[in-house]
Amino acid sequence: MKGQVALFTAAGIGVTLLCLLGIGWIGPSGAFLNLLTPMAAAYLSMRFGLRTGIIVVAVTSLLLLQLATTYTLVAYLGMFGIGSLLLPLCLRQKLPWDRAVLYATLGSAIATALMVLVAVVVTGTDLQALINQIIQAEVDQAMQIYRDSGFTESQLLEMQKITDKLAEFIGSSFYGLYLAAVLSVQSLCLLVLQRLKKNWYQISGTSFAQWRLPAGLIWFLIVAGFSLFVPFDPVALSGRSLLMVLLPLYFLQGMAVVNSFLQRKAYPPLVKGLIYLLLLVLNPLPIIVTSVGVFDLWIDFRRPRQKKI
Repeated sequence: MKGQVALFTAAGIGVTLLCLLGIGWIGPSGAFLNLLTPMAAAYLSMRFGLRTGIIVVAVTSLLLLQLATTYTLVAYLGMFGIGSLLLPLCLRQKLPWDRAVLYATLGSAIATALMVLVAVVVTGTDLQALINQIIQAEVDQAMQIYRDSGFTESQLLEMQKITDKLAEFIGSSFYGLYLAAVLSVQSLCLLVLQRLKKNWYQISGTSFAQWRLPAGLIWFLIVAGFSLFVPFDPVALSGRSLLMVLLPLYFLQGMAVVNSFLQRKAYPPLVKGLIYLLLLVLNPLPIIVTSVGVFDLWIDFRRPRQKKI
C-alpha cells in the first residue's frame, strides 16, 4: 500500500508540473493542461488523505523554485496549489460540494492577497504597479511562445496588439477576473473528482441537476449591471468585477438546467458530452445558457410540464 501511495504521489508531482509548465514546453496547446494543474493533488488528497496532497504541493513548490521564477511559484500557489488542498479538505469533512467550491475559492483568494501584501511590503512596490508587472510577465511569456511556434512577423504584430488590449482590460478588472478564474478552476476540479470517485470516496450535496443559486443573489447581479452605467469609474469598475464573478455562477445554473433536461433523454454519453462542449465554446450559446440560469429564478425550467391532451 505504501509503495502504491509513493508511486501515485510521484506521478502526481509530475502531472502537476506538466500541467503548470506545459504551455512553455509544448506550446499554446499546453494552455488547456493549465486548467488541470490542481487535479493531481486534489485527487490524491481525496483518495489517500490530505497528507499526500500536501506532499505533492510542497514538492512541486520546491521544484518550481529551481525550474521557474518566484512569480510562477506564487501564481501556482494562489491559483491552484492552495485550492487543491482546501477543496478536498472541505469535501472530506462532508460539506456540500457547492460550499466546498466556495470555501476553496475564498481561501485561495485570501492566501493570494496575503502573498501579494507581503510582496508589496518587501519590495515597496505600489499594488497596481505590481499587478501590471504580473500581467506584463504573462504577456511577454505568451509572445515568446508565439515566436517559438513559428508565427510570422505580421502575425506577431497582430498578436501583440491583441495581447496589449487584453492586458489593459485585465489590469482594469483584475480582481473580478482572478476570482472568476479561481472559481472556474475549482469547479472544473470538482467535476473531474466526481468523474474519478468510483468507490474511493464520496462527494456530498444535492445533485447538479437540482442545484440552484440563492434567490437573493439576483439583486447583486441587477445592481452590478446598473452600476456599469454610473459615470464614476470606481463604481463602474466594481460593478464589472462583480459581474465577472456572478455571470459564471449563473452560467453554472444554466448548465444545471441543461443537465436536468439531458437526464430525461436517452442520448448516448458521447452525444451529451458534445452538447456540453458546444454550449461551453460555441458563441452565442454560453450567453444563452447564462440567461437560462438567470431566468430560472422566475420560470423554473426544471419544473415538470404537464402535457396537453
